[in-house]
Amino acid sequence: MPTEYRRKLSNRGKYTEDNLKLAIEAVRNGSSVNGASKMYGIPRKTLERKIKNNISTTGRLGPDSMLAEANEIKLVQHIKKAQKYGFPMTSQDVRKLAYNFAEGLLINHKFSKEKEIAGSDWLRSFMRRHPDLSTRKAEGLSLGRGVGMNRVDVRSYFELLHEVLKQNDLFDKPGCLFNVDETGLQLNNRPGHVLAEKGARNVVTVTSGEKGETISCIACCNAEGFFLPPVCIFKGKNSKKEWTDSMPPGSHIVMSQKSAYVTANIFLNWFKNHFLPRKGEGKALLILDGHSSHCSCVELLETAEANDVILLCLPPHSTHYLQPLDRAFFKSLKTFYYQACKEGMQNHPGRKLGRPQFGELLTKSWGKSASAGNAMSGFRATGIFPWNPDAIPDYAYTVSDQMVDCENREGQVQTQATGESRLPINLMEDAIPSCSHDNIEPRSSTPAEGISIPDLTPGKLLTRINPTPALVASARKRAKTVATVLTSPEHIASVKDRSTKKKVKELKEIRQKKFRKKNILQKRQRALSTSSDEENIKVPYEEESDALSEVDETECVGCGESYNKTRKQEDWLKCIICQKWFHENCSSFLNTCQNCGKTAFRKK
Repeated sequence: MPTEYRRKLSNRGKYTEDNLKLAIEAVRNGSSVNGASKMYGIPRKTLERKIKNNISTTGRLGPDSMLAEANEIKLVQHIKKAQKYGFPMTSQDVRKLAYNFAEGLLINHKFSKEKEIAGSDWLRSFMRRHPDLSTRKAEGLSLGRGVGMNRVDVRSYFELLHEVLKQNDLFDKPGCLFNVDETGLQLNNRPGHVLAEKGARNVVTVTSGEKGETISCIACCNAEGFFLPPVCIFKGKNSKKEWTDSMPPGSHIVMSQKSAYVTANIFLNWFKNHFLPRKGEGKALLILDGHSSHCSCVELLETAEANDVILLCLPPHSTHYLQPLDRAFFKSLKTFYYQACKEGMQNHPGRKLGRPQFGELLTKSWGKSASAGNAMSGFRATGIFPWNPDAIPDYAYTVSDQMVDCENREGQVQTQATGESRLPINLMEDAIPSCSHDNIEPRSSTPAEGISIPDLTPGKLLTRINPTPALVASARKRAKTVATVLTSPEHIASVKDRSTKKKVKELKEIRQKKFRKKNILQKRQRALSTSSDEENIKVPYEEESDALSEVDETECVGCGESYNKTRKQEDWLKCIICQKWFHENCSSFLNTCQNCGKTAFRKK
């Protein structure tokens, strides 16, 4: 098969369709064929044939394509459909599909029947015939993000945002609309696309290490374009002064022993010491994601409420379209940061990137990316300021829309009154005009004798050969999480209730652990007493942890029994008023001891 058809004569087929129509009309009005041919630049024989066959359109030169034009259009539609639903096809997939498509249509093709795949030459010609297709590098999208970014949750989020902005008179105050989030930066340079010798087998880039240390960076900006100085989190206990050299003005370094990730205490300290002094007077709206460090700290919620800061939590798995920093800042920051890392390795060959160089690298990238234009475009692209729910593009809902569409079609099939059975493959058939058997254009004029045209149309045949995977909702039922105002009294009360239950559960686990340890020691004591002639052999208890020591000194406010001497198989509860512990059956009130419960009841 030729890779590309090239014209043998330079002037062949250069006339346009408009000139052809004018030439035919001139001949019909009395002009000669030879005169019209010379006037409009159309070969005389071609013009005679077009007039004879009553054809006023121009056709392509050379032989027809292997699958014919109408069938290739169906193939293009199927490729676009797979890409729309989140399962794009590779060049290998398209070549295999083309072979099976030709076999299903009973076309006399020249594809390899041994490998059952179309050739790479055919694929290049197919791409030239259809310039609306191109080879792209796909980006990974988790199933949670694809399903979480749905129209229902986004619509409810914008309704809640509109209500918050209206109640607090923040529609025309972009300086009071903030967004905060964290991202990770690695102390390492990343290899990229480079120019190298053609055919070279070893093209490498020297990096600082196999995998650099990850440092978390807390960023915050408002809709006016103002960026707060960054706060960086290092893993470790002790900090060094030289690490703060060349850091952006006003920035801080926080040490965390467990990891470099944000915790509730670190975020609380950032809110008190970094955000509140810079937020200005009056009410402010702080938009953030649903990370546990943002939502589970009662002190943070109470502090925000006391300082007129409204915390608005975004819907889960939707920050890649609804969060301004994700849309317009973090990608720019990382691009400039890793570019600075590459320059640092080139300027200091043989020297690894470490914490002393991080401040200089961050300052270079922060100054380029933390611009007012990036901040304002982020709030504009997410529809926060100005408030615009239509700012979210329709292609953001492709995966969730496909899932909803499949569920609706399955429901329609199940509710049909007819008893006819349908193939599940028809559930995914795209809404395109059906192609009759007359539209099937095999390369040969007639199929071989004894072979009949298939009953399936080309569109349904493509779906039969390569069905588009249909996303199905997970069978695991979990609590539905939506956009929430974290500083609302209802949410703060629910967080306090969950915190109390968590502490009770932890206390119960400590008690069970203590009982198990005590039983083990008692068994050892009995075993030693039976094997020895001495009586009353005592085995000293091992020292308890600080948490157990604190529990041992606790007494029930109802019966006065000590926790470490209790024999009742009951749960211990902590009074939410006096913060003292009691047996569950020593009080007739819920979450309060007997004395506090009676006092509260009398006041009512």
